[in-house]
Amino acid sequence: MAVKRTVIRVAFDDELEAARFLQSCRRKGLDAAREDARPMGDVKRNGPELASWLQTHAGWHVVLESANRRAAWSAAWKIRHGERRGFESLLYDARTASRNGTWIVEARYKGRAVKSDDGNGMDPLF
Repeated sequence: MAVKRTVIRVAFDDELEAARFLQSCRRKGLDAAREDARPMGDVKRNGPELASWLQTHAGWHVVLESANRRAAWSAAWKIRHGERRGFESLLYDARTASRNGTWIVEARYKGRAVKSDDGNGMDPLF
């Protein structure tokens, strides 16, 4: 039987303050470990902040991980159909994929239209 563990992450602006907190946890017998700070580019918010982040970063990006295929599919559907907060403009696309035993949702902003001036288009009417 696996032992359930509770994981608590605490962020500090001051490195010395973080070291003191870590030492106090270890003195109390807690299994405390230092974790490197995650880069801000990988941390995405939910809702409107995620939608605006996708607008500034072209291409597909992982926005959700789930162990449940149905939950991942439902989240992708809500993004595509504008039911998720921040995605009401319907200018976003989402898809699901299975990676390493978990289901992920990838999303992108498709609102940027690419204009082509190569001359191969239709001639103007007037």
